[in-house]
Amino acid sequence: MNAEEFVACCKREKETLLKLFQDSKSGLAVSEGIAALQLSEEQSRLMNQILDGVLTDVFYTLLVGLDGGASLGGVQQTYKIYDEQDQLISDCGDLEAAAWEQFHGKADSEENTAD
Repeated sequence: MNAEEFVACCKREKETLLKLFQDSKSGLAVSEGIAALQLSEEQSRLMNQILDGVLTDVFYTLLVGLDGGASLGGVQQTYKIYDEQDQLISDCGDLEAAAWEQFHGKADSEENTAD
């Protein structure tokens, strides 16, 4: 696994969470709380946009923070990520570039226009 694949896994996790949050039968506290609000269709659409933005910001910030480009909890340093075979997944700068492309770049723009 390399940095791009790692970020792609994070992006899929973000999309999975977003779908689960939107599903009142998922059993998650977030989805149950949203269902309890009994939102109109327009309010639900807005809530989904907000959740998408929050998840994008959280995942992107964590990935850039692991890469040393942002602080995590007030600490800014570069982390090295290894897979189970002790192979380096990410070296400095690899995650940030891949995260930008996946979460803010062309790949994300094309995905959002498909909605």
